Amino acid sequence: MTGLRERKKQELRHRIIQAAARLFAANGLDATTMDDVAVAADVSVATVYNYFGSKSALLLAGVGEETDEMIRLGEEVLARQDSNPVRAVQRLLGVYSDQFTAWDPGFLRELLGALFQRTGGEDLTTELVAMDQRLIDQMVMLLTDLHADEKLPPDVEVYDATMLLFSIFVVQLFMFLSIDGFTAEDVRKQVDRQVELAFSGLSNNQKAKAR
Repeated sequence: MTGLRERKKQELRHRIIQAAARLFAANGLDATTMDDVAVAADVSVATVYNYFGSKSALLLAGVGEETDEMIRLGEEVLARQDSNPVRAVQRLLGVYSDQFTAWDPGFLRELLGALFQRTGGEDLTTELVAMDQRLIDQMVMLLTDLHADEKLPPDVEVYDATMLLFSIFVVQLFMFLSIDGFTAEDVRKQVDRQVELAFSGLSNNQKAKAR
């Protein structure tokens, strides 16, 4: 009985988050009220506040759910791991990129601005770093498997390689947010290309050490 009750609570929480996400994307953050979210989710406004004490908490919960979805899709990539290390990393970063760039960049800029304004920079940074760390940990798992299968040079440090490759993804997302006309397709192309270059550098470094 307790399990059923908890599942229903999680389902209701998800419904509220999804209703809020639709309203935020359609109407903007400032124009959307907690009452609007309650109507869209078909619950009372008291229920919305019971689950999320503020709009800031609701915003962060939405970002958290997006991270959950990235992790879930990433797990599918790891389960069907490509034997080619370049393609394996491209597929994992592609999952992250596709989820992020599915949103309008203008809305994402508004979302980040609102989060910083409403939650305070320090608190927000802690939350976002924790979410990024989950993605980094998943990439560590991928590279650890590739290293164990001798798909990476033996002297490559997995965590160092992870941070190098993850930074490619982060830089391209900033490009997506800051440059008008820089599309989701551009993000994927640049990520794929730079992953290839990174692996080329790893291979060349190994050859140089062998001389």
